[in-house]
Amino acid sequence: MIFGWGPLSQLRHLKRYRQILRILIKYGFAQVLDELNLYGLWERLFVRRGKQKEAVAHHLETRLRQALEELGPAFVKIGQLLSTRTDLLPAAYIAELSNLQDKVAPFPAEKAKAIIESELKMPLHLCFSSFEEQPLAAASIGQVHRAALPGGEPVAVKIKRPGVDAQIREDLAILLALTAMVDRNTSLGQYYHFNDLALELKKIILSELDYLNEARNVQRFRKNFADSGTVYIPKVYWSHTTCHVLTMELREGYSLARYLEAPLPDPAPRQLAEMLTDCFVKQIFIDGFFHGDPHPGNLAVLPDRRLLIMDFGAAGTIDDELRGKFLTLLKAFRSFDTATITDELLTLAEASPLKVNRSELMRDIGRFQEQFYEVPLKNINLGEAFQNLMNIAMKHRLRLPYTLLLLGRTLVTLEGTIARLDPEFNIAAVLQKYGPSLQSRQLRFTARRVRGTLRSYYRLWEEIPERTVELLREAAAGDLQLKVELMHTKSALHTLETMINRLAFSIVLASLIIGLSQNLRLENVAWLTRFPIAELVLIGAALAGVWWLFSIIRSGRF
Repeated sequence: MIFGWGPLSQLRHLKRYRQILRILIKYGFAQVLDELNLYGLWERLFVRRGKQKEAVAHHLETRLRQALEELGPAFVKIGQLLSTRTDLLPAAYIAELSNLQDKVAPFPAEKAKAIIESELKMPLHLCFSSFEEQPLAAASIGQVHRAALPGGEPVAVKIKRPGVDAQIREDLAILLALTAMVDRNTSLGQYYHFNDLALELKKIILSELDYLNEARNVQRFRKNFADSGTVYIPKVYWSHTTCHVLTMELREGYSLARYLEAPLPDPAPRQLAEMLTDCFVKQIFIDGFFHGDPHPGNLAVLPDRRLLIMDFGAAGTIDDELRGKFLTLLKAFRSFDTATITDELLTLAEASPLKVNRSELMRDIGRFQEQFYEVPLKNINLGEAFQNLMNIAMKHRLRLPYTLLLLGRTLVTLEGTIARLDPEFNIAAVLQKYGPSLQSRQLRFTARRVRGTLRSYYRLWEEIPERTVELLREAAAGDLQLKVELMHTKSALHTLETMINRLAFSIVLASLIIGLSQNLRLENVAWLTRFPIAELVLIGAALAGVWWLFSIIRSGRF
């Protein structure tokens, strides 16, 4: 119950809670709120369910997308991030959430100018020689204007929407409170740990709120492709960039979304498909840093035939270990090594392997691999294969790392774009030519890991004699202490403490009532009638009861 017995600190979000509840109920989610214990007595008093005929007319996943769009930028971002969680949501929800629209009406140009002047600490005419008031694009977090630097260089200026920081932080605080409540009060929450997922989403969204993070992403991509003759990354103008304003080089290109409708003769579609594949293989397997949203709107072809990449808010980092596991999965998939795929998934999963039936998981993976038996590599759809594997992970409640899921979505998006460019082109077949270099990198990583392990064992071997002597001395002096922690007792103790608090409160309240009744029986004594004993005792009982109740609520154990 949000407003009933929850933390009193959440009362400051009362207005926003009401807005969220009204929108969710409007789109027919009252029953879901009931099942999650998020629609209690106080919510029924504050928000009436109303009519839901219009909302119920749509599928549940469509209503969820519409509700998230109406709830605002934080929930739009949450929906977009959840669209990568193929390990948690069914395919229908993933497809619908992928269609979330992040386009809203632009805010006035005067406000944009004021933000620029406030952030850059100088008048607009000194910042830019020209500034177009009509934005090139507007989204829930910010909007982009065309401008020119004093030297005449054309730039794209991204300005954060006024007040969006406070709104998103408030919504994230509410989300954390709700997921913590679900984790405490439902068996599903105790299994999936939604609060941990919410914390992960919060970290990602707050990172995207800071334009300096995006600027650093651009700088890293630009460094990685500095020697490339086929890919161009625009540069950042750091003198005109802050956490609220991002100024980047503006290059005019032929959008890939437009190219798909009307292809250019040069580069030809197959050439462009090869460029895209080489570009992202380098990002994923060589650099370990990849663009997380390669949809056609973020790609363009420059007049010199180079590929232009834009919008670097979503980016993923793959360390050597994760890249090695991903390559191991691909190799095991190709060789039909069911046991290795099972073990790698369990290693990657963020849930305890003890909760997973390994034999049943292995059987499901075996059935998954059967559909690709003796199928040529060029005929395998990587996107479909990845989605099927994620369905198995969802069935067995395996939560996989966000980076791996973002990588999967990137590959699926890329494969869809390449399929539209050239239906005969296949990413999996192209990956074969990178096999030797990738294998060489994996061997070097394995060698480094073995050396690190040997160094750790060597340090351990050096410390064993010293630690053993310390333990023997402590034991001889009687100072040796052992710490024993009993598992799964926290929830039982919390429940017991709650019961004791309620019982104590009931006893005190009953005692005050009995005392009050005893005082009322003395009203025939003449000198006592001059004093309002009953009223004083009643006020005292009320104050004591309120104070006791408040102290228990603050402790969170009522």
